[in-house]
Amino acid sequence: MNIRIGQGFDSHKLKTKKNSRVFLGGIPVRTDQQLIANSDGDVVLHALSDAVLGCGSFGDIGMYFDENDLSNKGLDSKTILNYCLKLIKKLKLEFVNIDLTIFAQDIRIDPIRFEIKSSLMKLTGCNSVNVKAKSYEEPKNEIACSCVVLMNTNK
Repeated sequence: MNIRIGQGFDSHKLKTKKNSRVFLGGIPVRTDQQLIANSDGDVVLHALSDAVLGCGSFGDIGMYFDENDLSNKGLDSKTILNYCLKLIKKLKLEFVNIDLTIFAQDIRIDPIRFEIKSSLMKLTGCNSVNVKAKSYEEPKNEIACSCVVLMNTNK
């Protein structure tokens, strides 16, 4: 058995914009906050993608999707995750579990927690996904996500 652990983290600043939306785990969330990001800014999928890359010792998403590359402007983060999953597939690794924590102040995670979990299960094929939420003690104009992934193979 070959066990691998990967860890990922992502954060983005938020600015006030009425009737906006952010993406969390591929799920659009209506809010009065707008992410400041080059891609769609999905902190959940970015942290997960980095954790997946970590399992394969493949670096981080910035090595494959340069934030200064204009072709990545508005990029759907599912595209990033799918790219990372293709890389990891070469190592014949399979998910054991995904555990992530979303840090947010004004965006309530609890009402969409199950939706995020279901989306991640569908996107990754992993049956063991845990989504936690924390708020900041001091008001912050940002959203962040930390993610740990465990994978294994019977090579």
